[in-house]
Amino acid sequence: MFALRAVFALLLLGSACALFDGAFSNAAAGDDYESCGDLWYRRNAIFARNGYCFKTDRGIRVFGNHGCRFYAEGDVPLSRSERAEVEYIRALERRRGC
Repeated sequence: MFALRAVFALLLLGSACALFDGAFSNAAAGDDYESCGDLWYRRNAIFARNGYCFKTDRGIRVFGNHGCRFYAEGDVPLSRSERAEVEYIRALERRRGC
């Protein structure tokens, strides 16, 4: 009986790993379908929620500057994962000529 439970647990674990692996792969593949505008929004949303004060009309119109605290991008306190996401998005933007 124990062996049967162990086999079932391994099968369940394998299915869960495949499911999550597919989810992450699909999320990365979704980047291929984002427009330059989508990438711009995604990148700047990270800065907006961390207190960046936008200078361009577009940034101010979309995100506003209410409660902003940082006028230089380098001063915005981003987490390591947020900074990595910003750099990833910038690389996509460069590759697409955005």
